[in-house]
Amino acid sequence: MQKNMIGMLLVSCLLTFSCEKNTSTADQTSTPNHDKNMLMAGTEAVSAAASVNTYSNTSAYISAGFSFLNPTQIDKNRQAIGGSAYTEVYGFNVPEENRVRGIRWNEDDETTSIWRPQGIAGFSRNGVRYLLVSWYAKDAAESKGSRISLIDISPSSSTYLTYRHILLVQPSLPTGTLDYTQYSLYAPLNVHAGGIAYFNGKIYLSSTSLGLRVFDLDKIIEVSSGTGTENKCGKDASGNLYAFNYRYILPQVGYYKINDASPFSTVQVNYENNQLWTGQYYAGSADASIVPKIFGFPINSSGELQNSGIQTVIPKNNLFASDHAHGIQGVFRKGNRTWLSCTGSPSESFGSTARLARYTDGDTNAIRYRWPYGAESLYFETQYGYLWSLTEFEPNAGANNGSQVNRCIFAVDFSKYE
Repeated sequence: MQKNMIGMLLVSCLLTFSCEKNTSTADQTSTPNHDKNMLMAGTEAVSAAASVNTYSNTSAYISAGFSFLNPTQIDKNRQAIGGSAYTEVYGFNVPEENRVRGIRWNEDDETTSIWRPQGIAGFSRNGVRYLLVSWYAKDAAESKGSRISLIDISPSSSTYLTYRHILLVQPSLPTGTLDYTQYSLYAPLNVHAGGIAYFNGKIYLSSTSLGLRVFDLDKIIEVSSGTGTENKCGKDASGNLYAFNYRYILPQVGYYKINDASPFSTVQVNYENNQLWTGQYYAGSADASIVPKIFGFPINSSGELQNSGIQTVIPKNNLFASDHAHGIQGVFRKGNRTWLSCTGSPSESFGSTARLARYTDGDTNAIRYRWPYGAESLYFETQYGYLWSLTEFEPNAGANNGSQVNRCIFAVDFSKYE
């Protein structure tokens, strides 16, 4: 959930989206209106007012004196759980015939209360499939910022279902009183990390009010870890590198300031048209005057966002005031359709207050499907036709799951939702 922006938006909002109870995979009450003549100007993909500033290169701080690693060289030190265990978490309600893959974190990661997973992306390297998951730190760990998890999901791989957390860093050093020792050169990246996308070796992280932050996956850096490093970050006077006992850091290499499209709650790739699509999260009980939008930003083969041909879509969903699609946590775009992972309705369906909503440009409503409680971002694995997502809550999180684990990663057969 987009907690970093809730204060700006509506502090009192509910943080889950749901649906009417039904006995089918899709809502029987969600038939879209195909008489689009009066709607096309307002809801179809059209030129947007959003604009992209020139890329800001921030990589000078790592331009010399470092040895870089790529994902295949990372020692993955944690073991995830495969099989059907993911279906046992609280609020998992995907119909059995639609399920294709699922993963549970190790016990420490599925129960930790100081980190929460948000974004998901994926890629292949040397025949091995990987997932990337972004997390934000909270409470006692808040000063550590954000991280990604690199997960091997290739069944034939010798490191199948192993993973490693990698701390995200950037060159702006914090000021004021800190609860850790901050050295020079780099510091934690304190963002919500609500969405992550992979494109041609780079990853793009949604940054709530800024736009997109950029990282090069071939520029992972190994740093000092072990006893005595837990409360240190940066480069000390002797040249030692620290990152709160993390073995690896991934430095930000740049960012795009995007205008008139915030909040940036999630991001995903559309490979059909080489676009990055972002979505705006507003809680399910947001005022009817708030109109959430999604934006498509063209990206060239070098991974550079373009300031032309930007698209906007205003999805509809009649669960909410004035049929606005509140609660957007994840977005995937294909053709003239958008799939939204949403939270925010006070009603339940099959034990969850979340939905996957499929919106077609110009319609007055969305088709809605059962979706797990606490669902976050989306990632489409083109080669296999899998739509991946993840759930976020630890036990005793103050959410509907109570003392039960809600956290997992899962994939569905996308063809069942087309």
